[in-house]
Amino acid sequence: MTVRPYVGAVLGSLVVGVTGCGEAGSPPQEGRLGTAARALEEGIPRVQNPPPASDLSNLPGDLRAIAVPKPPNLGDFVKDEQAAIALGKALFWDMQVGSDGKTACASCHFRAGADPRSKNQLSPGLKHTPGADLTFETGGPNHQLQDSDFPLTRLLVPGVRGALDAATDSNDVVSSQGVHWLAEGLDPQGFSLGFVKARRVEPRNTPTVINAVFNHRQFWDGRAENVFNGVNPLGTRDPDAKVFRADDPRNPVEVRVELVNSSLASQAVGPIVSDLEMAAPGRTPLDMSRALAKGSRKVAQRMEKVRPLALQRVDPTDSVLGSMSRWPKPGLDVPTYNALVKAAFHEVWWRSGRLIQVAPDGTKSVVRYADDDPATEEYTLLQYNFTLFFGIAIQMYEATLVSDDTPWDRFRREHPAATDPALNPWTNTAPTHISRQALFGAHLFNDRTRGPTNIRCSNCHESAELTDASVRRITAAANGPVRNRDGNIIDKGFNNIGVRPTSDDLGVGASDAFGPLSHAKRLFPGELPATFDGAAVSKGLGVEGAFKIPSLRNVALTAPYFHNGDARTLHEAVELYSRGGNVAPVLQTDGTLIEPLGVPALATEEVDAIVAWLESLTDERVLYRRAPFDHPQLFVPNGHPGDDTSLVDADGDGFADDALLEIPAVGAAGGAPLPGFLEGPFGLQASP
Repeated sequence: MTVRPYVGAVLGSLVVGVTGCGEAGSPPQEGRLGTAARALEEGIPRVQNPPPASDLSNLPGDLRAIAVPKPPNLGDFVKDEQAAIALGKALFWDMQVGSDGKTACASCHFRAGADPRSKNQLSPGLKHTPGADLTFETGGPNHQLQDSDFPLTRLLVPGVRGALDAATDSNDVVSSQGVHWLAEGLDPQGFSLGFVKARRVEPRNTPTVINAVFNHRQFWDGRAENVFNGVNPLGTRDPDAKVFRADDPRNPVEVRVELVNSSLASQAVGPIVSDLEMAAPGRTPLDMSRALAKGSRKVAQRMEKVRPLALQRVDPTDSVLGSMSRWPKPGLDVPTYNALVKAAFHEVWWRSGRLIQVAPDGTKSVVRYADDDPATEEYTLLQYNFTLFFGIAIQMYEATLVSDDTPWDRFRREHPAATDPALNPWTNTAPTHISRQALFGAHLFNDRTRGPTNIRCSNCHESAELTDASVRRITAAANGPVRNRDGNIIDKGFNNIGVRPTSDDLGVGASDAFGPLSHAKRLFPGELPATFDGAAVSKGLGVEGAFKIPSLRNVALTAPYFHNGDARTLHEAVELYSRGGNVAPVLQTDGTLIEPLGVPALATEEVDAIVAWLESLTDERVLYRRAPFDHPQLFVPNGHPGDDTSLVDADGDGFADDALLEIPAVGAAGGAPLPGFLEGPFGLQASP
């Protein structure tokens, strides 16, 4: 494939080849094929015949039967939903959003909503407590990951949870490269070799945005709240987060807004001001809220002057943006983002001849003209409210990214009743849409019986959403986002399963300038009750080291796995559950015991069956990038020329040159699958 020129970039070609829905870099071995064949002939004894009625009633169902969450007051802000979706899709894929003019939201979410890149994708233990670990162990900046690097966690006794092997274990994280350290001097977090700075890498693995609309909160640690305040990810935690509304264009007034079921909007406004992801550093005014607001307004001032997607082509058959495409020229046929904002949102949020003036102490005034004082900053109403537009528009676009037509969805659509005999793999030897092996795997996954050797995957990956962290499940729960799990009070939908020692990353158990991220900690800031949620609180809080339970849809396309990218393949991930995690005992930093996973000790054919079922959760529209998963052209940094011992800086600006790959635009009909993790240009063979 010929890559079209991109100024200032080291160019590469994206070899687009058809890949299956199986695991990247892990073709089935003869032994696994043999056990799979025997399982089809003999069945899997751990699956009861017939399966218990209590299990069948909880067997994950058809996602199409679940309503997509939506803020009830959306109409107070959005006047044209299709225009808002178009604005959101343009912003999500636009490389101009990043401070470097190359980094889009989509740069980390371009394949199945996640990130398959494997060069310069390592981060040291930045989330380690009490202090960040800045030492790379698996490889340095610009390292090319390979099969032998996985799993990152090395057990002292292979295959047995407990102590880790201090000589070979690594607390590095596989994540996504963002911007360089866009300030003077070397990167203070160590993303440099010699005097050349590599792109920085996030401290947690990138989750998919597909089906993320069902999540009650976003990010692995849940810090993007369910309520969007129009300014930042903090929801109702930030009492000073306000925007301006101009019912009278001559007199905008400051107001507080709250959109429930809007964690995607809360999430969207975080990366655009993060110096690890998309932004220049140095935004450190008096407090976090003002820093986020100021940073986002600077983005607004930059973006309102540029043509949407000016650096990228948009297929004329794009399911959302096609009618605005300038193909074969780049960009859309609207001159600036202002036009898209005005088409999508009610005038009261952007129409005013007055300016919002912000003083050095954060005081806001409505003025007619900008003054000559360099200490104050003036914004138009549209600029000031940019995070409101950005967050809502991105959310509305991402809300269309629902993959509800997998083979499993089709099977359950035909057999929705828990009493349907077709659900029994012992008697249904030729199920429609899925394999018999996958049906056995579904029942292994759905083992609900409490016991130290039971599998119980679906007790956390619940219902059609395949996560207990969903809006529907948390809204319906008696205690909302807080629950009692085996004597631990935890955040519902967040678990510490012992992937890593708790001190490596506190997850939802951490705090920020506004207090605890955990709803459980907020509910019980002091002494815990003797009972809660209908059971004794026998252990205590269990929130540290806990992370949001992800949905498993399209999981075969989103390697590597877990919050730290610890596992390379689905087999490795399932084997972690088979041994009950990596670390034992699982403890809070104060020594409080967190109830661990059971140890089901799965046989090979059982692991294979569960993986077969997980592979049945792949929606072909996602794999082949068909609408609504089609997209504009994108150039993604795929590491830097050189390796983890040297970086190339041809122009001497102190920033390592980028090796950019073109992800070609596709329209509604889609295109060939993109290579997966450690495949093609995202594998070892792509390195110099």
